[in-house]
Amino acid sequence: MLAAGPASAQQAEQAPAAQSYAADFFAPFNPVTAEDMIRRLPGFSLDGGDDRRGFAGAAGNVLINGERPSSKTALAEQLSRISARDVLRIDIRVGGGDGTDVSGQTMIADVRLRPREAGATNTFVAQASQLDPSGSINPLVVLTSGFKLGDVNLNLALQAQPARRGRIEYEKETRSGTGAPVSQGPEFLQGSYWEYRMSGRASWKAGESDAFNVNLQATPSRDGRHTFSQTFNAIGALTQVDDSKVTGDDAWAAEAGGDWEHRLSPDASFKLIGLASGRHTGSSERYSTNFTAGGFRNTFIERSADSGEFVARGVMSWKPLKDHAIDWGGEIAFNYLDSNLDVRVQTPRATIDATPPVANTRVEEERAEAFVSDVWQAAPGLRIEAGVTVETSIITQSGDGAQERNFTYFKPRVGATWSADSANQLRFLLERDVSQLDFTEFASVVSLFDGTVDLGNPNLEPERTWRSTLEWEHRFGTKGVVTLSAFHDAVEAVQDQIPIAGLFDAPGNLGDGRRTGVKLDATAPLDVVGLTGGELRLKGMAQESSVTDPVTGISRRFSDEPDWSYSVDVRQALPDLKLAWGALYERADEVDQYRLRELRTTGWDEANFDLYVETTAITGLIVRFTMADVLLPQEIRERQFFTPDRGASALPSSIETRAATGGFGTRSYAVRVSGRF
Repeated sequence: MLAAGPASAQQAEQAPAAQSYAADFFAPFNPVTAEDMIRRLPGFSLDGGDDRRGFAGAAGNVLINGERPSSKTALAEQLSRISARDVLRIDIRVGGGDGTDVSGQTMIADVRLRPREAGATNTFVAQASQLDPSGSINPLVVLTSGFKLGDVNLNLALQAQPARRGRIEYEKETRSGTGAPVSQGPEFLQGSYWEYRMSGRASWKAGESDAFNVNLQATPSRDGRHTFSQTFNAIGALTQVDDSKVTGDDAWAAEAGGDWEHRLSPDASFKLIGLASGRHTGSSERYSTNFTAGGFRNTFIERSADSGEFVARGVMSWKPLKDHAIDWGGEIAFNYLDSNLDVRVQTPRATIDATPPVANTRVEEERAEAFVSDVWQAAPGLRIEAGVTVETSIITQSGDGAQERNFTYFKPRVGATWSADSANQLRFLLERDVSQLDFTEFASVVSLFDGTVDLGNPNLEPERTWRSTLEWEHRFGTKGVVTLSAFHDAVEAVQDQIPIAGLFDAPGNLGDGRRTGVKLDATAPLDVVGLTGGELRLKGMAQESSVTDPVTGISRRFSDEPDWSYSVDVRQALPDLKLAWGALYERADEVDQYRLRELRTTGWDEANFDLYVETTAITGLIVRFTMADVLLPQEIRERQFFTPDRGASALPSSIETRAATGGFGTRSYAVRVSGRF
């Protein structure tokens, strides 16, 4: 059912909820955590925010008790630590700003928690999945506990994957540009991985004016893989055998964050946020090739990367007038990446150093920004948000490719929401977004699996985009909603692969580009078609993009972006039988990657189709059986190679095709038991 629910003092000062969903609305979906509830909100799609340095650009579209969590951990993961039993209701609000420190969102979900009582709320998830064709059993355990210790609310969580193994099997084939067979053979990749993720959150309200939050997380992990392949020539004779082993370091990631909010008056408050994080990854790799005609080649690779981030942010919120809410503040951040790569190649004749340029480097960034925004309730049904952010940074690279660069960008934003009536709403957003540079692209990367080298590019610039979005939302009944969106992006300095000195590939900037498209997000009850208790969710996207290719000089679409995608999600609750079932059907267009001498196309030959059945017949437990990727789709990757490059030759000199069974297309069977205690 829909309910307004009692509003807290803080929420009363924010914009009223456009829609509220009480906890019992979600009962037919058997939620265990707040994440389960968020994913069943009609007309709402969880946005975890961008993976960016600093705190400002990483905002998603979910609040907890009217506040943005002082953590950059994925929103879905943070929500999974909150028991559904602790959720009072979820409010849907329009737009950001208004004291939330979330901007650029047209819709926000606010998870309102029940006041913590003396007793604890604990949840658990235990899952065993079997991946085909590997046949291995992969366990997963998630435990959460929420309780009160004196005046402090505590949430603890543990996610354990003690062993995860997956196998990908390939059939590879190479043909000449005219289609004549050149070589073929089988290949497999066997991966192994373990991870333990421990986290905690403490909240303390020290009187009416002060509130404190602390978040901690630590994640140790290790991964590795083994590959093996055989290559046969056109007449079926074995020509070479490839074998490799990758042993990962004892990797780790850690994060500590906290915030203090102080209310100066009923109309003014400030919030201080601090965040620190670090990460280490690395591996030792051996790739061996033995030729049946005699000879061998061994390649040894050592990789390591250490990165860290330190952020401080302050936000002042003030309501000078009844219809205006102003936020202003600033942020400073320091980030670094130490990347090291060593490559040695051994043949019967000699061992040589094959480390590429810009392989060992340190990148540091000092960044600061100032921002101001105003949310104006211009009329009972009209809400306008406007703001501007000024960002400046200094990026210093030492070691290979040493240099220092300065960047300053203005990022204005304006948005409006018009509620024509209780069922129809129009939303508009225009903003300038500046992407953040991926530090890993400043250092060279070698892939022996694909036989590619991407040079580090110290001259890489951030992509700048003017984004415009127009949305129409129509609600019907208690569950029905349809949202149609049109968007257009004008992109400056599109980030993609560029040729370096006519010899190498490297991440770099193309010219200007554009992206235009439409999206559909719809939720509808299926009772009217005879499926009592059923629900249908549709999502779809179609877009067109264009940018001038740096090799051919011809306009083409953006790399790694599909032109279309859609999903159909059906669920039906059968309460009399204590059963529920569901199905998910997803499909997307293939994507292209453009390199100096290669055009790579990747797609699936079948749709991803998942089925599940769950029961609550055992008191206190939810037991779910899932069969994922029922159609066992193959990932088809085609690589067209051009001599000397794509600009000089219209026809490929050779074509390599890999058909992969496994990975994301692996048919998997899982049994999951979840509940509360």
